[in-house]
Amino acid sequence: MDWYILKQYVGPFIITFLLAWFVLIMQFLWVYIDDLIGKGIDTENLLRFVWYTSSTLIPSALPLAILLSSIMTMGKFGENSELTSAKASGISLFRFFKSTIIFSIFVSLFAFYYSNYIFTKTKAVAITMLSDIRNLKPTLLIKPKQFYNGISGISILVDGKDEKTGTLYGLKIYDHNQGNGNQSLLIARSARMLQSDNGKVLIFRMDTGVMYKEVASNSYDNLKYPHYEWKFSNYDKRFDLTQFKLAENLSKNPDDARFSMNMAQLNIQMDSFIKEMATKKTNFDTHFLRLNPSFMLLPNPNAPIRLSDSIAKLNTDEATKFKVIISNKLRSVKNNLFTHNSDISYVRSNNQLLKVEWHRKFTLAISCLVLFFVGAPLGAIIKKGGIGLPMFISVILFIIYYMLTKISSEFAQQEKVTPFLGMWFSTMLFLPLGIFLTYKAMNDSQMMNIEGFANWVIEKFSKKNVDRQ
Repeated sequence: MDWYILKQYVGPFIITFLLAWFVLIMQFLWVYIDDLIGKGIDTENLLRFVWYTSSTLIPSALPLAILLSSIMTMGKFGENSELTSAKASGISLFRFFKSTIIFSIFVSLFAFYYSNYIFTKTKAVAITMLSDIRNLKPTLLIKPKQFYNGISGISILVDGKDEKTGTLYGLKIYDHNQGNGNQSLLIARSARMLQSDNGKVLIFRMDTGVMYKEVASNSYDNLKYPHYEWKFSNYDKRFDLTQFKLAENLSKNPDDARFSMNMAQLNIQMDSFIKEMATKKTNFDTHFLRLNPSFMLLPNPNAPIRLSDSIAKLNTDEATKFKVIISNKLRSVKNNLFTHNSDISYVRSNNQLLKVEWHRKFTLAISCLVLFFVGAPLGAIIKKGGIGLPMFISVILFIIYYMLTKISSEFAQQEKVTPFLGMWFSTMLFLPLGIFLTYKAMNDSQMMNIEGFANWVIEKFSKKNVDRQ
């Protein structure tokens, strides 16, 4: 009996897995179709990219396949009265599910192993290939009237673009690499984007434009802020594209790096982030108090500092200069505090992303088992096999599960909830549902009995017609 049930279960599982996998691949290609078309990619590299990308979607297809195949198989057994015959012979529901439970556990273990070892390697290659494909013709990514931030520290805005030639019109390049706002603005009437032969340098070849640049002075003796204006008829602006390569991108951008790490590497990286935050706090406290010893002498840090009496004794020029010096000093302190808080927030958010990915490896595996205990008893209750009703119910349930997981994980990545709650929220909701459905199936509940519901509707309508007559 165990082998018979398992054979009936494995076939639909393989079919539904391939179907779910294909749908996820089509969804990915639909999202990134703009990055692939018109780039002149040869067939071999395109197929290689699709292969590596599709392999990263395998873990996501497993839970849907488990849910759909369990509803279909157990619904078929219920529809053919095989489940009823087994119960009449004294076989419990759990005993009937034994072989499929073992198979689902095996799928869960495989999902964990795949996401922890194989996924990390294929995802790293897929990220690199997608970045390289995007960089083949960067003009395709720049849209009129929309800011493009694909280059680190640079924002690009264009008024119009010639789709055939790739020429950009009304180009504006904002440079905020220094972290002090837009210190440099480059405006050109038109420009073309080119790449060097080795693909490491992106060139904006501009015609008729002007560059504005402001440089803030940190000297108390020089209180002027120089403003530069340079007009040109032809100018080449170059950008380094090596930041998009895998070796550097994965080491600097944890949002991508976390996908290429297994659990051991994630643990090491999280420990290093915790140590880095402690070191930054210690160094800042020491450095800040050393440069601003007066803050230790203030009896009440919240009390306002009155300088009017001291300034009144100075002449006009000295008072103006004194006010500017104090203003610059306070601005410097404020910038130091802002920079420190930004550094700590950046490290903490990166650590949060790593924790989310760490929990994701477990939730993905556990979800296969949880969705089996939702789908199998639900199929035994509805007693309908095939693709129609089971497909509809499983897709609805999976969409609910997927949306809950997506929303809660986004909250976790944005530090609105803890990584544990964000990644386990949907599982904690569906686990009681699975227990409830299993209880109902063991007690031969008539919930979701289509024939009973249809008879109830017919009976109600017939009574209404009799009453009217």
